[in-house]
Amino acid sequence: MTEPNARTARIRRNLAAALEAVLVARGQVPNLRRTFEHSHVPMLMADGGRRFVEVNHCARLWFRLSRAEMRTFAIGDLTPTHPYEAIDRAWTRLLDAGCVTGCYPAYASDGSRLDLVYHGVANIVPGLHLIGFAPADWPAPEFDAINDDRPDVSAALTPREVEVLALAADGLKAADLAQQLVISPATVSTHLANIYEKLAVGNRAAAVAVGIRLGLIE
Repeated sequence: MTEPNARTARIRRNLAAALEAVLVARGQVPNLRRTFEHSHVPMLMADGGRRFVEVNHCARLWFRLSRAEMRTFAIGDLTPTHPYEAIDRAWTRLLDAGCVTGCYPAYASDGSRLDLVYHGVANIVPGLHLIGFAPADWPAPEFDAINDDRPDVSAALTPREVEVLALAADGLKAADLAQQLVISPATVSTHLANIYEKLAVGNRAAAVAVGIRLGLIE
């Protein structure tokens, strides 16, 4: 049996892979919405006020609510305990770093609780933030079907680039990242540019998603 921590890390990798498929369609709204709606991973898009704007089929099934009903709620409304401080921290990190990942207790309309693992990407389209989630105890063999046959480029990153990517995933801005690694901001920019090129992505959020999928970072 997979240990809880290992299972959670595995789910995060698979979530990142699913969101990466949507990220690929960024800038092509029809394709993005089609990929989003037909993903077999529950996903939602929230606006700057944290209100649900789009909720895909899998997520609507999980919450047992229609699209119209979901649009009357915001992030946190469906969690009776309302851990606002945790939500605020996660939301701030999402907007500052461009991505966020973690665990969160959620409740269905019948009151049943399920701990979720989530991964979010800011501004998948301007003003809308994408969040995918999955049960923290989802059996690994069931979720591993999300993995695709894209090439594993993890070996292309140097140890230093992996370190930079991990700190970027923690939400550190370039100046803070440079200070922690005792290197210049220009060197940080060079490392990030090399990471983007090797992972075939265009920004930090996409690089973090690929890094999580490949198991380079958690």
